[in-house]
Amino acid sequence: MRRITLPRAAGFFFLLLLFCLVLVYTQWPLKVDRLLYDSWVRLDQSSVPDDVVIVGIDADSIRDIGRWPWPRAQLAQLMEKLATHDIRAAAIDVYLTEKAPVPEDDKRLAAAIASLPLTVLPVVIDSSTDQFAREYVPVNDITRVVSMMGHVELPIDDDGIVRRVFLKAGVKHAHWSTLSLALLEVLESAPEQLPGYALNPKARSDVWVEDYEAWIPFYGESGTFTRISAGQILRDEVPVGALTDRIVFVGVTTKGLQDVVPTAVSILNSPMPGVEIHANIFASLRSGLMVERVNPYISIPVCFVLLFFMLFVYSRYSPEWGLLNAAAASLIPIIVSYALYHYARLWFAPLASSLPVLVSYLLWSRHRLLFVIRFLERERSNFDVGEVRRQVNEDEALVDFFESACRHLPVKAWRFSHNKSIYAGGEQLPDRRVAGGDDAWALRGDIYARRYPGKQALHIEFQIDDAAEGVEIAELIDSLSRIRSREKTIFFSDSIERLQSNALVLSSQLDWLRSVKAFSDSMLAGSPAGFAVWNAAGECIRANELVYQFVPEFTQNGELREFIYCIEQSEDADSRSQYMRKLLNDREKWQVTYRRGEQESIVNFRTVGERLSTRLVCASIVDVSDIRTSERARAEMVDYLSHDLRSPLISALCLLEKDDDPRIEQNINNSLAMMDNLLHVARADSLSDTQFQPLLLNAVLDNSLDQLLPQALSSNISFDVDTIDEDLWINGDAASLERAIINIMGNAIKYSPEDTTVTVRLDRQNTMAVLTVDDQGAGIAPDMLDKLFTRFRRDKSTAGEFKGIGLGLALVSRVVNLHSGNVAASNIDNGTRITLELPLEAKAIDLAAG
Repeated sequence: MRRITLPRAAGFFFLLLLFCLVLVYTQWPLKVDRLLYDSWVRLDQSSVPDDVVIVGIDADSIRDIGRWPWPRAQLAQLMEKLATHDIRAAAIDVYLTEKAPVPEDDKRLAAAIASLPLTVLPVVIDSSTDQFAREYVPVNDITRVVSMMGHVELPIDDDGIVRRVFLKAGVKHAHWSTLSLALLEVLESAPEQLPGYALNPKARSDVWVEDYEAWIPFYGESGTFTRISAGQILRDEVPVGALTDRIVFVGVTTKGLQDVVPTAVSILNSPMPGVEIHANIFASLRSGLMVERVNPYISIPVCFVLLFFMLFVYSRYSPEWGLLNAAAASLIPIIVSYALYHYARLWFAPLASSLPVLVSYLLWSRHRLLFVIRFLERERSNFDVGEVRRQVNEDEALVDFFESACRHLPVKAWRFSHNKSIYAGGEQLPDRRVAGGDDAWALRGDIYARRYPGKQALHIEFQIDDAAEGVEIAELIDSLSRIRSREKTIFFSDSIERLQSNALVLSSQLDWLRSVKAFSDSMLAGSPAGFAVWNAAGECIRANELVYQFVPEFTQNGELREFIYCIEQSEDADSRSQYMRKLLNDREKWQVTYRRGEQESIVNFRTVGERLSTRLVCASIVDVSDIRTSERARAEMVDYLSHDLRSPLISALCLLEKDDDPRIEQNINNSLAMMDNLLHVARADSLSDTQFQPLLLNAVLDNSLDQLLPQALSSNISFDVDTIDEDLWINGDAASLERAIINIMGNAIKYSPEDTTVTVRLDRQNTMAVLTVDDQGAGIAPDMLDKLFTRFRRDKSTAGEFKGIGLGLALVSRVVNLHSGNVAASNIDNGTRITLELPLEAKAIDLAAG
């Protein structure tokens, strides 16, 4: 499963930057960008200057005077009329490059133009081929009197709309100003620094060169500027003062003469005459409102910032906000574009920056969706391994469930059908099946019904008196793995989308997992023992309430070290650390008796998990206060009975005469020995590790040998003792260990023939002290070796010859187990060997290692 790592995010980032570069270089979004520019022009229009007037050669003028082009004499008359109105300047957008049929007409027109204060005429450009371009100026008579000339070329975009103008143009060099700029120049109002984007600083010979590209901020649609018909002027219908001190643009305004073009503000098929476009350019240049194009490659740093922001948003915020944030971020370049247009008169094409942001959402969502799909499929497959799968006999298992439910729950009757088989129990249900829903239980009267869809649908009905209990029973049935494992995803009935299907399956599996968790929580809550689990770092993972009740000093979810300090009541910090190391590293079991007031609890530690990453330390706490009270009462009773029974027997033994039957003395001694064994066993049962003290095992062995020496001498049995030249310190109870060793060696003396040797060896093996006692007796039956340390069990082969009740070795086993040791019996070549192992104290191990 591929994760979104930092290198992948960086690759994703630079891929989108490359996409932005491609958009800028190829200008793919150019047409839409132009539409945005048109919108900015319509949204942000300035007021029309009242000193700019268009004298239009319109349909009314042509109807009165005749078709276009008019004779030069007629144009001369129009100029003469204009001169009478005291205009300030005139831009005459009429081509006058051809001589008139009557030379006097050109002279008359030249004289009329000369009578005007300032005049500008157009230069005709013939750029029909890419290799050659020609410039045509007005006829000589007119050229001599005109104030200035300028080009009237208006570039038409590939969508047929005029939005731009080149303020400078010409053959070989851009030496002609556009008509409007030329008029400003003669008026001495031209800007010192021309606006616009320099396109061709170097041009080839004989090629039309354009420079200073500027975008036109139109004042409005066609007809926005004041218009006066040329016919009205010729007929003297213009009021006096209407043109005084005005700047006049003269040109064709009727649509039929092919001098009208669509513009950024054209609406309802209303193109604008060329002369009005030049009027817009003139007013914009004079007011400093012409729009310059921003370098298109500025989109790359803008896109860089936006993509960086979006990567942060995608990685930190909820996916539900991704589309909204992407849409908002993609609008930022558009808003910036309008702000630049409005406040700085700059045109920034925004889509090269906006589109990568939108594409980033698509690509990121695709990667995120793939990640989710693969995650769901992987987790689904992992659940398939752990979840209980369907068995062949699940129908029978479901029958067993309902039969048991009838015996334990208020279910009166039940019935389910599956694979054309019908199973029923309890009272009789109606013959007609109650229809159940696919997604929820349906209640009809007192009968609950549900249908579980699948290849072989399962339909269940059960009858109950109390509807409230029926809801809980229905939930119980839904939670059964015998039910859930039958459910299948039906792709073409519920969902045909792969992600949704996987999510539904995973949801079902998570329901199962939640039921397992609820089951484990219920087990922990209902357990009579306290239970807590820590990981290898000592952090508490789970603990039930009984843990905190048994150990009130333990804080909520406390560490393992804290728990051990609460229950391990010794003040030896090294001992506690040693126990923790054994638990975590060696995975050794550990049992601690914890006392608090009259309460006594047994705490058992157990470590599971082969590797440290999966290792857990489990602790269970069992309250044994009642058991300990019973044990103490039993010990007191045994002590009492032993004292009351021993006293008369000892008195009877003292009263015996030499002539009395020796069997009486023997029976009394046997009874006293049996009482001693019972007393020692009772004391061993009540022994606790809290009573242990450090003791020297060598000294305990010497004391035991001293007590048994008279018994050995009476049977002419010798001891062969071999002890290690090292002090073996253990933690334990000296009296009980001494009694256990006496019982082992006493049995060796008891079961060995006269004139034999009992071999005693005390040695050290790693962290254990090992005591072996070998006799030369008859040995033990092989089937008795494992049962030898059980109470009241004796070897039948020797039971008739040697008296006893089978408590001596049982006491040994009890004492050794309390000391966390081991005891075992085995047959050797000429007798029996008893091996006793006891753990050395930590200090003894450290001294030996040093």
